[in-house]
Amino acid sequence: MISGTFRAVVTATAAAGIGITAFGDRFLLVITVAGIAALFAIGWPTLVELPARRGAAIVLLLTGAASIGLLLLWDDLLYVAVVLGLAVVGAFVRELARRDGRPRLVESVSGVVTGAVVMASAAGWLAIGTGKVSVGLLLVGAVTLTVSSACTALPIPGWLGSAATIVLGCASGLLVGSLIEVVGLLTGGLVGLAAGVLTAAVHALFGQFPASGRPTAALAAAMLPVAVAGVPVYVVGRLVLG
Repeated sequence: MISGTFRAVVTATAAAGIGITAFGDRFLLVITVAGIAALFAIGWPTLVELPARRGAAIVLLLTGAASIGLLLLWDDLLYVAVVLGLAVVGAFVRELARRDGRPRLVESVSGVVTGAVVMASAAGWLAIGTGKVSVGLLLVGAVTLTVSSACTALPIPGWLGSAATIVLGCASGLLVGSLIEVVGLLTGGLVGLAAGVLTAAVHALFGQFPASGRPTAALAAAMLPVAVAGVPVYVVGRLVLG
């Protein structure tokens, strides 16, 4: 049985991977984001116990591949939104292809669509772009997610643990933002707050799922806060930094 501490360590490692590869060749960041998305896609159907899990995983993998591919090709999140719309259609087509009587139809469709949203959001890390400002924003996002994830591994019970995760995530954002001049306090604090809230919510919610102790499901739960943070970090950067 895999513990919450393991998930916290894996999340922190994935977030650190984003920060490290941000300084290298863009190809390394693409591989990192793609790997995070793939691990999530494979384990998500098991985590939420969807029926016909193989088909769900295929839809999610195709969504992730198309989102990353089109973003790299046109460098515009507009096309990622188009992919997300097609993923919704794909979720319904998958249901039509099922031959098991289609039990839990609504749960199945909603689970795949939710997973597709996360896959599309992961592409937001690549939409942040390149350059000094972009690298700084990627680093702030990675550090705040790493700190927030590490906080969930601390033996602090209940809502106190969630509050500590949010506060320390925000504090780490303020600290890193103050050190990186092109990012600043406001952007750093907002990114840290988002990272803390996402990490605390995911840890509290998916830690209660019976399947979260299975290897692939645990990896999906660990990848979720990193993957879904892509678009929020991008949006904060665009709104505050321009």
